Parts: sequence; structure tokens; C-alpha cells
Amino acid sequence: MKTMGSASLAVVVATVLSACSGGSDSSPQTAPLTLQVTDAPIDLTEIDAVCIAFNRITVHYAGQEEVTLEYNPLASQVNDETHCLTGTVWDGLPPVPPVRLSALGGSLTVALAESLLVPVGRITWVRLHFTDNSYVLDNTGGEHPLRCPSCEPTDNNTGRGFKLNRTFEVASGGLALTIDVDLLKSLHEDSTGYVLRPTARVENTAALGTIAGTVDEALVGSTYDGLTTETGCAVYVYEGHGITPDDHYANSPVFSTARVRYTDLLGDLASRYAAGALPGGTAAQPTPYTVALTCDADDPEADDQSGAVNFTGAQDVDVVAGQTTPADFVAPP
Repeated sequence: MKTMGSASLAVVVATVLSACSGGSDSSPQTAPLTLQVTDAPIDLTEIDAVCIAFNRITVHYAGQEEVTLEYNPLASQVNDETHCLTGTVWDGLPPVPPVRLSALGGSLTVALAESLLVPVGRITWVRLHFTDNSYVLDNTGGEHPLRCPSCEPTDNNTGRGFKLNRTFEVASGGLALTIDVDLLKSLHEDSTGYVLRPTARVENTAALGTIAGTVDEALVGSTYDGLTTETGCAVYVYEGHGITPDDHYANSPVFSTARVRYTDLLGDLASRYAAGALPGGTAAQPTPYTVALTCDADDPEADDQSGAVNFTGAQDVDVVAGQTTPADFVAPP
């Protein structure tokens, strides 16, 4: 994965972890921890960006020990692709600009912690903390405060945040984790404004793979106008082979989604997508998925029964950890 947060942002990181930092027998053994964040995308018809002002991470161990890691990226790790900047560059002075979650996905991630030394042992949960400087940027340039009621500190619990429960072992060689936030399921709007009810999963980065490919222009239904990179189309990912494509709604079978964008790779302009942070298997026993393309608007709050969300090109794909599996969408002759 491409890491834009330290060579990184992607939600999603190909970081080589160094060996543990040993010390004397009486010293606690430590190892490097890398934690990156990526996202499954939102509907961009009204929203341009979701800007999350992360400031620290709490790592909890089975023995009740907790380690707090501050989010302090280098200025070179912050750019307008990965963060919500007020100018063209960040000067490195606090506060750190919010992470541009809605820009992530595929192989693009932001490293919230990179090779930071933590105790060796069993992690039972990770908590992400962010400030009230988080906001939603609409397509007209307007900023709207973003609340996360379940994350906000209370009188009885000042350390609240976005908590992810899962067990991982930090071994002597270190550990890299990827947190995939599903913005389509997490972002809501009510009478008070925009609300974040986090839906996310945390995975061992080494166990993840990617599905990526091109989409035929005839399926997209438009051509690049030289300005807008978004096509309005998306590729939906489902666990297992032979899955009938379905839209987003509560308890939907959709596992992940990826936006289709106009991308120029070495002079080759095409509509491309990349669905990253997918648990993968081995070459002998890969993890099965189904992918399908839609260019219709999808309301994540409702189960479409009217046929308003149509899919095309459904196909089976196998994912191997650490690899990218190609899956192109070609228009019928």
C-alpha cells in the first residue's frame, strides 16, 4: 500500500518494521507499532471531504496496561491529498491539519503512528481520539461541524474516543495495523448537523490485499472533462464468490466500496478503481470476493427495492495477502 503519512495517507502502508529494541533483562521489551487509516468512500454528490482532527491513539493491553501515542506527523507527510489544509502547505506548527478521510482508499493511507516503540504483548483494543475541530466540507466550500457522540469525553470518562475491539500480538518484530473506516455507513445527518457513528474494522496490514482495475468508458457513460476526476461510479465488494450484487443499507452484504476515478498513469488516462484493506489468503488458498460496478446513487439509509441502483459486470476475484489482484470492467461488444 502507498503510505502518504510518512511516505503516506491511505486509511492504508508498506512499512518495514525493525527488530525489537531489547535492553537489559530488567527492561521491558519493546517493538515498533505502525497504525494507518484508510476509508471506504462516501457519496460525493453533496460532500467534498470529511476532515477528522486526530490527535492521539490509546493502545490497551491484556494486562490492563495502556500506551498513548501522539499523532505528530512531519510537515513533509502532510499534503492536500491526505489532509484538509487551509493553505497550500502546512508549516509544521500545531495543530496538525485534519486527516482528509474521504480522499483515502485503495492503496492510499495515512499513518497515525509509524514505527513507534510499544511494549511487546497482547493488544485487546485500540482507541482513536480526535478533537472538536473535525468538520465536513460540502461541495460549495461550506464547513459544517462534525460530532461523534459516542467518542466525546464525559465527566465519568475523559478518555473516550473511537474504540476498536480486537486482539493482536505485538511480537519482537513489530506489528502494522490498518483501520478501515466505512464513511458511507459512519456519516449521518440529523437535525443537529453531521454526526459520525463510526463503523470500522482493524486488520493486520500484512494480511491485507487489494483489488484494482480499469472501467470501460462506455460503462462510465462520460469522458474526462479535464477538471473533475470523479466519474460518479463505484465498485462494490462482497465476501465470497457468486454473490448477487446489492446496495448499501443496514446489514447489507456490501463489504467495501471503491470510487472510480479518472487517473493518469504514465500518460495512460483511464477510469480506475482500487479497493484496498481486504483480508487476503495464501496463493494456495486465496480469499474469495465478488465485485460489481454501479454508476447509480445509493442511499445507505435505505434498502433499494425499486431497481434504482443497478449493477453490471459482476465477477469473482481471489485476493492474496500482500498482492493486488486485477479485475477490469469491460463493456460487452
